[in-house]
Amino acid sequence: MATAAPSPTTPATYTAVPLEGLAGREQVPFPLYLRTADNVWVLYRPSASVVDDGHIGRLVAEGVHNLYIRDVDRDAYFARVEKVIDRVLLDRSMPLERRADVLHGVAVRVADDVLAAMPDQAVLQRAQKVMMATSGLLLRESQGFRAVRRVMGASHGLATHSLGTSFLSLGLARALGADAGTLLQAGLAGLLHDVGKVGHEALDHDPEHAVRGAEYLRTLGLPAAIVEAARSHHERIDGSGYPGQLTGRRIPELAQIVGLCDQFEEIYSQQEPRVGVYDALRILAQLHRGAFAEPLAQAFVRLFR
Repeated sequence: MATAAPSPTTPATYTAVPLEGLAGREQVPFPLYLRTADNVWVLYRPSASVVDDGHIGRLVAEGVHNLYIRDVDRDAYFARVEKVIDRVLLDRSMPLERRADVLHGVAVRVADDVLAAMPDQAVLQRAQKVMMATSGLLLRESQGFRAVRRVMGASHGLATHSLGTSFLSLGLARALGADAGTLLQAGLAGLLHDVGKVGHEALDHDPEHAVRGAEYLRTLGLPAAIVEAARSHHERIDGSGYPGQLTGRRIPELAQIVGLCDQFEEIYSQQEPRVGVYDALRILAQLHRGAFAEPLAQAFVRLFR
């Protein structure tokens, strides 16, 4: 039976979550709440209880399509739903913006783990699953990129920068007409483009990170396009980049996509004083005129219209 939520000294704040992903054999390590009125939540299931398909079925039959968690339990929730994130994103009873928020929370956890140390196959499989779910959302929902972009937080951290670059690369690849397989590669390439910086974060300038990262990704057997994106994301079509001073079409297309998204994300998240999207686009155009292919730059700008 549902009971009234306790009234702590500091009132809890709550977030709506979809029912998809909550049922399972393992206990749910956080309490779940029902919202009965504005600013009124009642306890539905206590922490360390099991939620099964029967519970979910009864809620749906009663017209309930989401439960609520306390904001302090968000990390535990994201850990719970990571394995079924693709199913969560298919649940259209939940507004697109809220599904994007769940995706972002899961993706942040995975990005932190990917870049906490040089990633192994197990964590790369988790990253691949998140990128597949993200690319599926972008392919199914016309407003998918806008929803994902809304929840992208600006930060100086390597993991959040890489995640931002990943989502932008997915969006740009989608705008250029990429298929599902190419979208997946764009997402992974964006997430892994700076993996060569892991263990060298204290260096202010580290041009060797591109080659170092590419060589490491090659040992993991990743597709050549992802490896070359890590190696060449600082190359520029006018020859001003590194490590090979490549020009024009000698730079692989995926590397060009990741390079543009990486540069924008860096400006957007690290510019002081902070700037908005359109100011970041203007700064990018002023500082890097002629460095990126015009069709690519135009498609990138259209993402934000």
